[in-house]
Amino acid sequence: MERADAARNRAAILAAATRLIGERGIDAVSVEDVASAAGVGKGTVFRRFGDKAGLVRAVVDETAASWIQTASLECRSAGEFAGTLFDHVLASLPLVIAVERTTVRSCEGNFRITVERLARLVGSTFKAHTVLAVLRGEHIEFLLAQGMKAAEIRAGVISLADTLAAEV
Repeated sequence: MERADAARNRAAILAAATRLIGERGIDAVSVEDVASAAGVGKGTVFRRFGDKAGLVRAVVDETAASWIQTASLECRSAGEFAGTLFDHVLASLPLVIAVERTTVRSCEGNFRITVERLARLVGSTFKAHTVLAVLRGEHIEFLLAQGMKAAEIRAGVISLADTLAAEV
């Protein structure tokens, strides 16, 4: 069982890392920045997570686990699922892009769960991957940079998922 102070430190470190990565992007955040923002020494971060990559893996795991739980409880249709996933990607865009650009594979289990759930909703694994391709962080970032509004992209993703689910 984890000590109460250790659990508080872990939560503070993960919250600080998530916030700073969201504000600055992963490359502009150091372990020292996270430690300072969390109110702990950098040694605490290194002892707990090993290095920056370990910290990023922990942030990804926590973020993905939270999304999977939300999607599992709330989504009954392909469109709802895709919309919820879009919201997660948008809220975590710098982190999602960083994961896409690295070899961090800690979220592979969550990705597999996502594919399986979406495949059941849209009718095939290929269709699930089609929706997920549109939801890549770099793709969403590109569309936003082209002037598309997040609501417009979200509506398109939901429409795509619902259309694929309706095909026989």
